[in-house]
Amino acid sequence: MKGYKGKILRVDLTSGEVLIEPLGDDVIEKFVGGKGLGYYLMYKEVPPGTDPFSPGNKLLFVPGALTGLISGSSKVIAVSKSPETRLISDSSGGDAFGPKLKGHFDAVIIEGRAEEPVYVHIYEGQAEIRDAGELWGKGVYEATNELWRKYPKASIAMIGKAGENRVRIANIVYDSERASGRGGLGAVMGSKNLKGVVVEPGEKPEVANREEYERLWKEYYDSYATDPKYEHTRNYGTTDGLRSSASLGMSPAYNFSRPYIPDELASKLAGDEVKKYEIEPEWFIHGKSCPIKCARYVEVEYKGRRIRVKPEYESIAMLGAAAGVFNFPAVAYFNHLANDLGLDSIAAGNVIGWFFELVERGLITEEEIGFKIEGFGDEEAEEKLLVLIAERKGIGAVLAEGVKRACEILGRGCEFAVHVKGLEAPAWDPRGRRTYALSYATADVGASHLRGWPRPHQLPNQGPAKELVPSLIEARDESYIFDMLGVCKFVPYKLDDLAKFYSIVTGREWSVEKLRRVAWAVESIARIHNALDWVTPPLDDVIPPRWWEPEPDGPAKGNAAFIDYNDFLEARREFYRLRGWHEELGVPLPETMERLGYPEFREDAERALEVVRERL
Repeated sequence: MKGYKGKILRVDLTSGEVLIEPLGDDVIEKFVGGKGLGYYLMYKEVPPGTDPFSPGNKLLFVPGALTGLISGSSKVIAVSKSPETRLISDSSGGDAFGPKLKGHFDAVIIEGRAEEPVYVHIYEGQAEIRDAGELWGKGVYEATNELWRKYPKASIAMIGKAGENRVRIANIVYDSERASGRGGLGAVMGSKNLKGVVVEPGEKPEVANREEYERLWKEYYDSYATDPKYEHTRNYGTTDGLRSSASLGMSPAYNFSRPYIPDELASKLAGDEVKKYEIEPEWFIHGKSCPIKCARYVEVEYKGRRIRVKPEYESIAMLGAAAGVFNFPAVAYFNHLANDLGLDSIAAGNVIGWFFELVERGLITEEEIGFKIEGFGDEEAEEKLLVLIAERKGIGAVLAEGVKRACEILGRGCEFAVHVKGLEAPAWDPRGRRTYALSYATADVGASHLRGWPRPHQLPNQGPAKELVPSLIEARDESYIFDMLGVCKFVPYKLDDLAKFYSIVTGREWSVEKLRRVAWAVESIARIHNALDWVTPPLDDVIPPRWWEPEPDGPAKGNAAFIDYNDFLEARREFYRLRGWHEELGVPLPETMERLGYPEFREDAERALEVVRERL
């Protein structure tokens, strides 16, 4: 099959052995690439019950099937068992790392644990493990720049102090500004004494129909780069998002207690305010193949420090609005600091917003904290907490565990800790969109805003959530397909377009329905593994108490995430039914795996059903 290298790199950090293994067309046909291939490899090699910090856990970097091959396809998917949720977790990162990796291998599997800090250097279709002793303890920016001086054409995946200290909300940062940000996968790297992965440019895989491929590439690139419909995205990127979420009653402001905030407040962290600080991006910011080029690059001065950073909506909203800070230079600085420390900006903003609410409610004392915190809007406290979390010092050692564990350790505040299965909620409150909370409740990784948005946009009290479940499933499959192919969700491809491109690249006929079937199977495989591990769907496919509180004001005033609890149960049951899962237990039925063409998972599906029954 064209479009692939047909090779997997395996790096054993314990033994120091580096192997290159074949990747057969039979596996590609069933799992495609990116998220699909990553989940299959994790399922096959990391048994349920594996400790995320043990040498037995594995970290995968898997470029998408079309990564680097079509406009706006730059994604690499990092996959591992999450230290936060103990689920198989995936998180995509953009720009150059994925396309460069695709020039060598279709996946990298890193296993074991090095005795001393190391990094992996990938070049000319091979790899070596190198000493990283001098890089350990350094921030992402400094360590990345040091390696760039040695490998000026490379792309670099790096962890900061948070990953080194096994902070459960640590991320992996690519080329200092992009990230696989969710699930604490940076802490997995830290647990393996792996500081970074350096990838030199390689040769793109061959495509089957070169002439048609080049014609379509130019046609789509020119269309997306000039169509007025995408002008707002080209101009602002995601940075105008807070105005949208706030106007819909879907913002995370003040730890999700005020999903609606007036436009004049939201505008302080959005669109035109961000553009005041915009500068020409560095060479590593805009993906060369992207027609949208939505990344914004800014320079701000904060407390005498001049910093440059690439802000996105999620980082702005969580480090800003969720913590009650509406000063863009401060929030941009926090974004830069989180990058340097290697912290998931979504999770960090969530846990700090929660902690500020704890302070506001008088549920924690200054003596317990170790210093004075005013509550929401305290910029000095937010800066201090980010550092303490990354260093696991003082109260930061508690917050470094993530919001679920932090509230349990402190024994308070769990009723307003906003997470699903231990993964902190991102910057979209579902009380402003009908059935959307079901996406969070059933997502494979926990609270993710990238697992399907139901259509059309309506408020929860406008009708039974069950009615929009089919659209949620369609959207979930679309999300999986984009992540398997390595395509950015902000580039407006339709699934027919992607199926056409994938067929031209591989030389085999791929339909939308065939891609959807793979997506459905991959989600079912993830569900089987998670059920065999610890997830009991009737108890764990739920939403946090905060989203059962009616919104206090704005266009969604009076709306909770569902009309009532029965509305939620009916919608969840419908989701399970349409997915071919047990309607009450939420586990894929053995016959569903047979029907999808994955009979090798039938026995595990049967076992998962029994395990969940026994737990209940």
